[in-house]
Amino acid sequence: MKRRQYLAALGGVSGAVLAGCSGDGDDDPTTDGTTDSNKTQSDQSDDENEPQQDVTESDLEAIAQDFLEALVAESFEEAYGYASPAFEQSVSQNDLARQWESNITPLGEFVQFTSIEYQGEKQGFDIVGAQGEFADGRAEFSVQFDGEVIEGFVFNVNTWTPPAYVDQSVFTEQELTLAASGGCELGATVTIPDGSESVPGVVLVHGSGDQGRDQRVGPNRTFKEIAWGLATRGVAVLRYDQRPVACDIDRTEATIDDLITDDALTALERLREYDRVERTFVTGHSLGGRLAPRIAAQDDPLDGVIMLAPLAEPISDAIVRQSEYQLELNSNLTGQKRQAQLAQVEALAKRIRTLDIGDDELINLGGGERGKPFFRTLQRYDHVETAASLDVPQLILQGERDFLVTVEDDLAIWADKLAGDPEVQIRRYERLNHRFQPGEGMGRPSEWSEPNPVDKQVVVDIATFIREQTS
Repeated sequence: MKRRQYLAALGGVSGAVLAGCSGDGDDDPTTDGTTDSNKTQSDQSDDENEPQQDVTESDLEAIAQDFLEALVAESFEEAYGYASPAFEQSVSQNDLARQWESNITPLGEFVQFTSIEYQGEKQGFDIVGAQGEFADGRAEFSVQFDGEVIEGFVFNVNTWTPPAYVDQSVFTEQELTLAASGGCELGATVTIPDGSESVPGVVLVHGSGDQGRDQRVGPNRTFKEIAWGLATRGVAVLRYDQRPVACDIDRTEATIDDLITDDALTALERLREYDRVERTFVTGHSLGGRLAPRIAAQDDPLDGVIMLAPLAEPISDAIVRQSEYQLELNSNLTGQKRQAQLAQVEALAKRIRTLDIGDDELINLGGGERGKPFFRTLQRYDHVETAASLDVPQLILQGERDFLVTVEDDLAIWADKLAGDPEVQIRRYERLNHRFQPGEGMGRPSEWSEPNPVDKQVVVDIATFIREQTS
């Protein structure tokens, strides 16, 4: 029996819209997209197929249906009657109503649920999935249970449209499989410009969390938008599903190399198999940006490194800072509750900092479970010194509205060591958030659920940097 420690996301976004305590992630948690608090801890059965306690699968399906029908009717108060107090503290009824209005309402009139079925146990929670049909689209729902109580809720909608800066007529996409280590096969997509001339190539690397190749969040597809934007500008791009998404792995043994570095190296090797791809670059986002210099240090043919909002400060510090910000955003919390939740986060941060984590224990920061080897190897890796030792061009991009990876707490660390290096370029964007979406004021998790693609200037700057190295 494994000990699992969970944090409920504070209005976070995780592959879609996330409410409550969820491990499904298409975003980095504290380091890339979701800041978490509201800790709960439990020893739970590892049985992947049986619901907890005496609750039957049909019971959970019925509760999920009642919950979803209440949401469809926009009876949010009724829906929250099925949820735990931690759920409502994480995401208020008003916040969920806004997310629903931004993502589900545009799908038009509700038609029917085409399926509602128990999907087994995942990361300590029983999962009921549902498919909803609407007049103008479809939505996928995932309801997470602890016993009969709803602890988390995720939905994905099929409303993504390509950004205006994309020209689909000038590139082609190809699906492929990466033969990763340990017999793991990763689904991947290569977006390659049309023609016969040689082109540069880029591999996109996620941050922490369990994320698919498109890095979905609500109606947005961060990596797909970057890939299509770059391919429009003559750059081939390979993006892939993270190992935890593609394969059954032992998370208690997985290091940063197991989860990030090694698969990125495999992706670079595969991209070079394309005859037209002559020079290659790695682009990492958030924790993937932090790991990008490590990938480059182990890949001699690499021609350049691009870091998008790369985390620099220790992850334990980031957890506390990010949680403080999101707790202040939550108007439902009293000062006393806010301090109690922050104290829990600080206690967890101390455990991560001191590696006070059991060998069979998993820590979930909202985007996926990680064990002691992950945090240990992350601490041992000196990302700034590694970046400083590289002899390839580097580009660091940072949004000034980013509350997860900030100018003051993270970019300043990189700049202190690298700003004097003529091979390093640093660009800041006043109006962009962690996912490089434009807006006003400091970023908020809720804005990730609104249709708002990666800003064109970011794509242009990446393409320009690559052309400068290949001309």
